[in-house]
Amino acid sequence: MADPLQPKNPAEQLGMFRVLWAALFASTIIYIVVLELTTVESGADWQSLAPMFALGGLGAAGASVLAPRFVRKRPPAEPTSTQAAAPYLVALILALALAETVCILGLVLGFLGAPPSVVMPFFVVTWILMIVRFPTKEKLDAF
Repeated sequence: MADPLQPKNPAEQLGMFRVLWAALFASTIIYIVVLELTTVESGADWQSLAPMFALGGLGAAGASVLAPRFVRKRPPAEPTSTQAAAPYLVALILALALAETVCILGLVLGFLGAPPSVVMPFFVVTWILMIVRFPTKEKLDAF
């Protein structure tokens, strides 16, 4: 029996991928809103953590670019369109989750009392990584 929630054609799949992308992108904006609406009363030493978080952010950004390449590509035989899109979905989620890790590190620095000039570069890097991964028909077909 067919799953009624399963997309039946590539256009529906692409739409589902774009909704997923938009939800993860919007979550980064929500993080900024939460950070702005929260009163930070932390006496933590964010200055000593910032270089380590920046290094962690660089590692996560690099992983966001490289890790999806290791997802198994579709086999040469022509599977159903749903099966063919599954590896792309895994690669997309992996890339977006690793990209979001970068802004979460910035969010933590913000909660520790770091100023926006320190926090916002983490978000900008995340947005760049996410915009590059915006799902298109060409990317889905090439995968």
